[in-house]
Amino acid sequence: MEAAGRGGRKARRRRAKKNMNTGGSPAECPVCMTGYDDTVQRPRTLPCGHTVCTLCIDQLKVQGRVACPECRVSHAVPKGGQFPVSYAVEAFIRMMRDAEVAPAAAASPPPSAGEGKGAAAAADKKEAAGLSKKMRSFLQEQETTVVAAITACREAQSHLDQYQTTLAGWGKRQQQLEDRLLGLVDQSRSARELLRQEESRAAVKEEELKKWEQRMQALLETLRTLTTEQEAGGAVTEVFRCTGEAEQAVEECREGFPDASTVTTARKVNAASSAALEAVQAALETLATEEPWPQSDPDSTVMDRLHLIWTGSLTAEDLRSLTQPARRLLEAGRVFAVHQAEGQLRHAKISLEAGQLCLHALKDLPLPLGAATLQVSEVVPPSPPCTVFLDLSWPGSSPRRVRIRLSPDTPRGRQFLLLCTGQRGPSYVNTRLYGVGQKGKAGEYVMGGDYESNDGSGSSVLLPGLDEGDYRKSGRAGDVFGLGWSGRTLGECGQFGIYTRDRQDGGESLVFGDVMDGLHVVAEAAQYRDIKEVTVADCGVELWG
Repeated sequence: MEAAGRGGRKARRRRAKKNMNTGGSPAECPVCMTGYDDTVQRPRTLPCGHTVCTLCIDQLKVQGRVACPECRVSHAVPKGGQFPVSYAVEAFIRMMRDAEVAPAAAASPPPSAGEGKGAAAAADKKEAAGLSKKMRSFLQEQETTVVAAITACREAQSHLDQYQTTLAGWGKRQQQLEDRLLGLVDQSRSARELLRQEESRAAVKEEELKKWEQRMQALLETLRTLTTEQEAGGAVTEVFRCTGEAEQAVEECREGFPDASTVTTARKVNAASSAALEAVQAALETLATEEPWPQSDPDSTVMDRLHLIWTGSLTAEDLRSLTQPARRLLEAGRVFAVHQAEGQLRHAKISLEAGQLCLHALKDLPLPLGAATLQVSEVVPPSPPCTVFLDLSWPGSSPRRVRIRLSPDTPRGRQFLLLCTGQRGPSYVNTRLYGVGQKGKAGEYVMGGDYESNDGSGSSVLLPGLDEGDYRKSGRAGDVFGLGWSGRTLGECGQFGIYTRDRQDGGESLVFGDVMDGLHVVAEAAQYRDIKEVTVADCGVELWG
């Protein structure tokens, strides 16, 4: 049977190859070379862009995958069990049919010539019934409307079929989860029974030790009241016997308690149960505070809307691998990272720009309806190395990006990251560049980052010990270094400088990053008529960059 299956697949591939070589009609399936229809042989588009009929795709399925008969790329079968219908091909086929019918109708002989099938027969009946030309045209329009409604019903049925298949799959998955939860409950009950048995065993031993304690207490009283040698001899013998047995009972207690197996099992089950309950509680709290889902695009399909609802909460792995649902939400501008600090919930937009995921600075605005969210800590690195960005703008210039790579083991670099994301509250958004040093000369640099005063006099810091890091000394164009003057002493704050021209001496000793892209933007800002009009319009960090 397996050999026959392989033979069938080879035959289909030969037919597809022959069809391609002979320039097969786009209205025909390249595998079976049968014209597409709107019932069982509907055209379906594979992710590679090629189209195959429904029946052939079903025959090409092998272990949940389909190899395209034209380009041989293997594709996973969607959860619904079918690839999407190619409505463009169906529309093309309808246009071809209409184009074929129109000339035939114009050249057809009068009804008396004997054409009595299909539309011609219907036209004959209408004309024989005495219907006017205008009425016949109107009725034809109504027929077109009915056919369109039939097609829409069939498409809706197909969508609902996929929807039911998906729901059935999720229901099966939910049953599996329920079985696992019940298994956890059974383990919890077993662990509780073990604990009960251990408690009972300990109680028996405790009662035994109490009896020995009472016997020892009575023996002690006897020793204190002895008056004769004979009584003393008997008491000593009893002491040897009782103390020996009591010591044996104590030793059994020391060796038998606690039971390591029971305690270990109970601890593991307790931890698993606590984790499961915390996860459930967190999910329920999220569900209780979830915003109403907005109205979706009326032209979207049932499955499109289903995926948008199901993927309302993304994971970092969804973003990292850029799954199709994640990409759709990113393109719709509905992916946000949330961060809570000092009781305040803020959010940051995540965008996809030139294939790179970017998290923008946190804001205090409420989340938009239908936002897909995850935690900032899930995507933002705790410290460099990483790539951040500043979008600079000034009058007459739209914001342009400056990308900066932050060096590892530099506290100023870590503070720069915090100020680009706003995780500690303040950020560089809407701050201004406040000065240019050595303008027009070697070692020219711009100064900015005073989120407190915006003029270079600010002294606030986010992190202690900013100068105690593994900094390098450099003065090359593009180097980013620490600033912050207090009198004549370099202080610790969030201000920074960026060289636009190389220095001739050794340079600064607090370099914590370098411009990867956009140095020309900084150089243009340095030459602008008033550096204080140059503003950081936006900032953030590239994720996994």
